[in-house]
Amino acid sequence: MDNIIFDDGIEEREDEGTVEDDMISSEEEGFLRGYEEEEEVLTCEECGVAIHGTPCVKVIAGETHRFCSEECAEEFAESIV
Repeated sequence: MDNIIFDDGIEEREDEGTVEDDMISSEEEGFLRGYEEEEEVLTCEECGVAIHGTPCVKVIAGETHRFCSEECAEEFAESIV
């Protein structure tokens, strides 16, 4: 029986690290904080865009819906009538 040696052509490299090992930027820190806290991101029920700030809230057909703008709320209401 022959011994077969597999060579995938990928050499192992030492971790090159970053400028400051184990340091993250403030943007990365903010992203991770939001991810870890599992913040709920509201999306417009008409266009699907993330809602930043106060959503436009409308009660349509007895149900509460959140939109990014008054225009999306109107389009949504027209589409379900």
